[in-house]
Amino acid sequence: MTLGALALRHARAIALVAVALVVAGILAAFALPSGVYPPLQFPRIVIVAKSGTLPPQSMSLIVTRPLEQVVMSVPGIRRVRSKSIRGASEISAQFAAATDMVVALQMLQNRVAEITSILPAGTELQIERMTPEVFPVFVLSLTSDMPTADLYDYAAVVVKPEVARVPGVGIIEVQASDTREIEVVLDPAKLAASRLTVLDVADALKAQNTLMPIGRFQESGLQHLTLASASWASVDAIAAAPIRTRSGETMRLADLGTVTRGTPDRTLLVTGNGRDAVVMTIAQQIGANILGVKTGLDGVLTGMSKVLPAGIRINRVYDLAEFVEESIAGVRDAILVGSVLAIIVLLFALRDWRLTTIAAVTLPLAVIPTFAFMWLFGGTINLMSMGGLAVAIGLVIDDAVVVVENMHRRAGEGGTSVAEAVQQILAPLVSSTLTTVVVFAPLGLLSGVQGQFFRALSLSLSIAVLISLALSISLIPLMGQWAARHHRPSGESHGVFARTYGRMLGVAVQRPWIAVVAVVVLGVLAVGLFMRIGTGFFPAADEGGFVVDYVTPAGSALAETDRQVRAIEKVVAQTPEVATYSRRTGSELGLFATAQNTGDILVRLKPRGQRQRSADRIISDLRERVHHVAPLVDVEFVQLLQDMLGDLEGTAEPIEVKIFGDDPERLAELAEPVEELLGKIDGVVDVVGVQRGNPQVTWRIDPMAAARYGLAVEQVANQLAANGLGTIATELRLPDRTIPVRVRLPDAVRFDPSRLSATVIRTAEGNAIPLTELATMERENGQAELHRENLRPVALVSGRLEHRDLGGAVADIRAKLDTLRLPTGYTYEIGGQYESQRVAFRELLLVFALTVFLVFLILVSQFRAWVPAILIMLAAPFSLGGALLLLWLTGTDLNLSSAMGLILLVGLIVKNGIMLLDLSERLYEAGEPFDAAIAHAGRVRFRPILMTTFCTLFALLPLALGLGAGSELQRPLALAVIGGLVLSTLVTLLAVPGLYAATRRLRRSDSVTREMKG
Repeated sequence: MTLGALALRHARAIALVAVALVVAGILAAFALPSGVYPPLQFPRIVIVAKSGTLPPQSMSLIVTRPLEQVVMSVPGIRRVRSKSIRGASEISAQFAAATDMVVALQMLQNRVAEITSILPAGTELQIERMTPEVFPVFVLSLTSDMPTADLYDYAAVVVKPEVARVPGVGIIEVQASDTREIEVVLDPAKLAASRLTVLDVADALKAQNTLMPIGRFQESGLQHLTLASASWASVDAIAAAPIRTRSGETMRLADLGTVTRGTPDRTLLVTGNGRDAVVMTIAQQIGANILGVKTGLDGVLTGMSKVLPAGIRINRVYDLAEFVEESIAGVRDAILVGSVLAIIVLLFALRDWRLTTIAAVTLPLAVIPTFAFMWLFGGTINLMSMGGLAVAIGLVIDDAVVVVENMHRRAGEGGTSVAEAVQQILAPLVSSTLTTVVVFAPLGLLSGVQGQFFRALSLSLSIAVLISLALSISLIPLMGQWAARHHRPSGESHGVFARTYGRMLGVAVQRPWIAVVAVVVLGVLAVGLFMRIGTGFFPAADEGGFVVDYVTPAGSALAETDRQVRAIEKVVAQTPEVATYSRRTGSELGLFATAQNTGDILVRLKPRGQRQRSADRIISDLRERVHHVAPLVDVEFVQLLQDMLGDLEGTAEPIEVKIFGDDPERLAELAEPVEELLGKIDGVVDVVGVQRGNPQVTWRIDPMAAARYGLAVEQVANQLAANGLGTIATELRLPDRTIPVRVRLPDAVRFDPSRLSATVIRTAEGNAIPLTELATMERENGQAELHRENLRPVALVSGRLEHRDLGGAVADIRAKLDTLRLPTGYTYEIGGQYESQRVAFRELLLVFALTVFLVFLILVSQFRAWVPAILIMLAAPFSLGGALLLLWLTGTDLNLSSAMGLILLVGLIVKNGIMLLDLSERLYEAGEPFDAAIAHAGRVRFRPILMTTFCTLFALLPLALGLGAGSELQRPLALAVIGGLVLSTLVTLLAVPGLYAATRRLRRSDSVTREMKG
């Protein structure tokens, strides 16, 4: 019994299974979590260490290096990079792609715990595995006319708890320029008269602000807790606190200075739309549905408008869920439009609405159940998985088209049942579909984010294609029997296109040298275009916003950085497409050690329908205007998702020149000509070099002088730190929060080195002596940042691209760098995303080779011969010229997306060749002369090949046009497939039959020659 007959016999069961799969797919579509990208795992761990205000040199020596040493000993480590700035270090640990990162994190934490005792006292460590969940998916900006510290309290105490209760919300960070602090400002003269120091007062306050349990007792059946308390209830209570002097007298704290509500010294600036603001960044939990989080957040913010005081305004500066929603909707629309176009092509070709309906039904029946299998395999709804479905539309309908067309043609010839028509086409149908699926099998070898991206795409595409194959050999015969009752045979088509093709095929078969010349020309075209086309990494997308990263001159004070950046903010505010923006100085999105002269401006653009320019054009315009108003500021313009992926992988910059050597000062000098060189390369923008110049004042403590007064150097340094920075003594405990209490000297004293030198240090005997007797002041200029890679100093010069491909720009840079003469022992490398691109392209070449092998294996199994398999495979490389030509004409780089299209193209090209040569072989075996058989097969397969080709082309057209948010990711893939498929169709229909006929003649001639010799 044939498979078609078996399908007809079990029609009810097949229909029931199809309906069940559709229902399961619908339920799964609502249950699957949504995101912009598939769940990504990055083999990277970051350590951020903060240790007061130590200079970069000291941070590098006593904090960074010990941490680097232990990180290098963790198994699986591939690269360790570090950055040391004033008061902070950032160590990036890059592991091999196959490393179990949960285990690696535990091992690294254990190794770090072993050395915490040798790090400076008070060093704060944050160790995080880099996942998308460490980056925010929402950023809110709160503005008001009230003081920033009060606004921060509302954000932290009122808004944050409500947001935290939303299911799926992860880490929430609230930042503001000012927060609450109780300032105890001591009078230096009164301190000296009382023979007290800042530390003495701080210790006294800490000892008094006490709440301690002292016992318990039972009374009247109740358990009572007994407390001893002297906790302060207000600021006035702090001012009344008693302080005992060295002479034994007791005085109030208010007699030594003032106690007021204040704010800490500013190390961070936060603004929103040009005014002081509070910024709240919200991340999502692992596996959370971002659209569900958005719904919950919308409800919270609506409720907050009724709770918060009038005048507090909350703006969404970044909303990734909105981009996800728009992007998925855009891909959904591309699927729907592509389906409609494919159905129109079928209706035009078949001119029978019943047969068209049969083929069209396979679209929802194949696509919808795919969601059920995605849920089963742990997938998500994202741009890549939905893009796979969009690409699959033309492929899904292909199998149904082939079966329906064969039923249509055989019905026209008469005497063939539906079951027999399906059986005739079954073997080539299965083989041709499998070639489309196996091209994705080697993608499991791709490492890094690119492998995870395309595994999501290939999973959804492969599932949909396999379901369509199952439908074509089970449900289609069932529906075909219904259509056959109403079908009017029309005979074989003899339209003008078919007749023209028949004549051209005859020429190709009789004069195969024409085919040889054609494929040689196509080969030269492919090679020439490959040499000319630009190369890139990931295609850029218009995310509806971008980030302006900035670095003011090294050593810039916070106020000076603020002055220069406000000029940039003004330019951003004057851009008509900008909806809202927020700025941070001294902090960045993500997990970084950030200096006070560094920060970012997060810009949200108006919706696409309300602006005329794309994000790239807006950035290009802003770049020129920003450089005009702030020429001394190094600025980088990046789109947030691209920046996030780069940060997660550890390759934030497209281009990064790394200069290695032993002397950091010499490296900084060598970096200057490299920075100048990059700035002159066409298309290279946003060049950032080494930050030099870090003014600092060092108090050199004389150990002998300190010893004479019974003091250790550390004791002198602690008192000096208390005089300069102040010290947190205790905290004021309120019902809903705690407020730090800082004891310090007046700003006029601690911010003036000449007056600070007049402050006193208390000796071991309790006497007060001037600081100048123990230490001398020196001014010096050090480096702002120190970088190391794999324990070796390195200077970094980075750049981004504008209207230039990555490969071409790097080639120009390398040519220029080769002209530089570096001293002995100093070398350079080019890294950044270019390094990742090289690794990805090497892996793609391996994938391509394995794809060719697997497809060739299927061809040999199908034909049980070498020659037809080789000829069909040769059509693939000679057809790549069409893909490269369309990419070149549209200005699209050869990137990971377009390379994926080239791999998919191999399966599609082979598919048509199988259908053509399989029929010619069967006709030849039935007794037709070979030339007649291949010509007959060409005429028979001409229409189904054109139908499937045009269905695929029109199904991909919405993606190729790049309509909708996020469509830029699949556009290069669609363009490569369209360009290659158009050319490959001509190669398959003309060149392959001509070459096949020529090989047959050669084999027949060889056989005759051998017989004559015999």
